Amino acid sequence: MKFILASQNAHKAQEFAAAIQSIVVETAPHGIEVDENADSFVGNATIKARAYSAEFGVNAVADDSGLCVDALNGAPGVHSQRYAILPPDIDDDPDRTAANNRKLLRALAGVPESGRGAHFACALCLVVVDAADIEVIRRLAPKACDWDIHFYDNRGREIRREDEGICRAELTIERHAYGHILNEQHGKGGFGYDPLFYCPEAQCTFAELTREQKLSVSHRGKAIAALCELFSGI
Repeated sequence: MKFILASQNAHKAQEFAAAIQSIVVETAPHGIEVDENADSFVGNATIKARAYSAEFGVNAVADDSGLCVDALNGAPGVHSQRYAILPPDIDDDPDRTAANNRKLLRALAGVPESGRGAHFACALCLVVVDAADIEVIRRLAPKACDWDIHFYDNRGREIRREDEGICRAELTIERHAYGHILNEQHGKGGFGYDPLFYCPEAQCTFAELTREQKLSVSHRGKAIAALCELFSGI
């Protein structure tokens, strides 16, 4: 079973390639403009997977991820990538990663470690349009209890797994990695907020882990593991 990855993010492509063996995930021929305007990670992943599948006429897999900080009522959340340019505290440094991390530290200034809890979230959405692959999903559905699975006809109406005329199947799942935000950055690896996110399971920040080590404890690694488990044995 093959999917295109609904992203031109090289970091994501590398993590998928390193983790998945039971299915093939290929880079999309080119990127497309997608308005990620949902208020949830699952919603944004679904928007992307649908758009890429429709554009190229093939199965597509998308993820949406971000950092949710308890003391900030879940912010930056779905706005994690553009956090620094959102009012009222705007940092328009072209180095968006540096600006995002500075803004996060400012927002948490004075908050003790006990109040700096946070988690990374990763949602995956698979859109399956190949007829033979849809039949595989129909057989898997009763066993895939961790996944939210929906089937649609050629008019976009949701129908039951048992019905005839299924033209699209959509599967979504969300996984989390829990930790807390440090007062300063540690580590040179990873990307985004990784140098500030301390993972108790690993006893270091995500930025201090190798790619393989990070996949074993990260939100995206856990989501990809669920994807691999879904298709194991096929």
